[in-house]
Amino acid sequence: MTFLARWMDRDQAWPRGCWPNEAQRLLLQACLLEDDAAATSAWRKWEELVPWDFIDFGSHRLLLLLHDRLRRLGLTSKDQGRLAGVARYYWVQTELRQRQAMGILQLFEKAQIPTLLLKGAALNATVYRTGFRAMNDLDVAVRREDAPRAVQLLNEAGTAPPQNVSEESFRHGHGTNFSLADGTEVDLHWDFFHSRSLSAAQQQSLWDASLPVKIGPASSRVLCPADQLLHTCEHGVRYNETPPFRWLADAFQIMRGAGTEMDWQRIASQATEYNAVLQVRRSLQWLNEHLDLPIPNEALANLDDQEVSLANRMEYRVTGQRGLAGQHTFWQTFPEHVFAWHRQGRPGSLAKYHCLQHNISQNHRSRFVEFMKLGMLQTMSRVKAVVSSIRKRQRFVVSTLADDEMIGCHEVERSGHRTFRWTSGESTLVVTLPRGEYDVDVHVFSWRDWGSDLASELKVDFNRHGCLVTPVGDRNRVLRFSIQRDMFCPASQQRLTFRCGSFRDVPEEETRHLGLPLQSVCFRPRKCGGTES
Repeated sequence: MTFLARWMDRDQAWPRGCWPNEAQRLLLQACLLEDDAAATSAWRKWEELVPWDFIDFGSHRLLLLLHDRLRRLGLTSKDQGRLAGVARYYWVQTELRQRQAMGILQLFEKAQIPTLLLKGAALNATVYRTGFRAMNDLDVAVRREDAPRAVQLLNEAGTAPPQNVSEESFRHGHGTNFSLADGTEVDLHWDFFHSRSLSAAQQQSLWDASLPVKIGPASSRVLCPADQLLHTCEHGVRYNETPPFRWLADAFQIMRGAGTEMDWQRIASQATEYNAVLQVRRSLQWLNEHLDLPIPNEALANLDDQEVSLANRMEYRVTGQRGLAGQHTFWQTFPEHVFAWHRQGRPGSLAKYHCLQHNISQNHRSRFVEFMKLGMLQTMSRVKAVVSSIRKRQRFVVSTLADDEMIGCHEVERSGHRTFRWTSGESTLVVTLPRGEYDVDVHVFSWRDWGSDLASELKVDFNRHGCLVTPVGDRNRVLRFSIQRDMFCPASQQRLTFRCGSFRDVPEEETRHLGLPLQSVCFRPRKCGGTES
């Protein structure tokens, strides 16, 4: 292995952004471990660690599976009513999507267009108990030559608005999504991977190995277990704003369902052919290490023996890293599209190809406007960062922080071009900050006007030291306080905690505890004797 390859592989077994954190790992173990005692222990630790209001969206999608596991173990959660309600909601949604899928599949069947189910619909039909894998839409693949007819059929079925797909997209794209008038969400694919355009022979190989399946009266096909595992790992090991770690549960169920019939040799050869050896190898290692999934030694040996190119190491490292939450997906996905564009023989310009993957009009004027808009947003963001660094300020934008850095906040939301996160009853910002004296500005939306109730409604402490908060600025959009050197704890990480009463002016259907509409927190060093402390 060359020096560059070793450097690319250094400490990168688990790129931050696509692998579970501690709480998410415990939830997976509670749902999937074969040992009932170990699963129970993991669930109790998870329930103690994660209050109900702090459950992230990625974990939320596993609650249906957790509810079923607790029922089979004879256990009851302290939030049993809420858990049962959420599980029921996901089960009903999944059943509705399954029934909608029947109509779509019958539509294609009548037109003599072969279909192949992917992701949730395929997994529910094969390895999960029916309805126990939550799904929000229908992922269905057709052959590339059938794609124009399939698009036409879906448009005729009542897509709003109708999808106009270019010939270039049929040649170099992977698919598009449809929203039908009855609420059905369909992701139509004519290639199996977002970033790995397959040749006609490779596509045919996947179709030839696929297996028939029935969804009610409708007939379709699914990938064979080996290909299904490869597809799951390749999609899972890549950056997502909310880590969709559910794919690890999917991979676990696929391997457990296949048992001794899993074709490990095919997995190794396909992973090599599709340049996805690292993605599959790391996935199997994680499942073996954390979920006690028995994986034959020869399977891991087969993958270890496969040559891993420098390009694959680089792609694995770059596309798996956590990016900035709330950043435009146009830039978030740019690295993977660079690799995909190169693999496809560089069809046209890179800019044109990137726009194609985002369904941006191929009109030159439209592309220019899109690039200018995104370029200005990026430039403004960089200028703000530079100005802050010149002033030696430490500014933390909460929408860019991971869940373990902004604990107890709800998901990122948008208002116009701005992003923010609602705090809950108690939310904590974890920061690495040099010891010193600071003036702290907490920037919030002006939706909540503070008056005489500020002292009673909002408590702020820094490492358990209370802070006296004063609202300043236009419509009290800034909450200001100071912290002293002796308030710092010996550890490198410091904790700023907000305890806030619930925002009153919310719709009746809103059940979350909404405290502060938090945008950012800025720490400004105070000057002492003409020099910064």
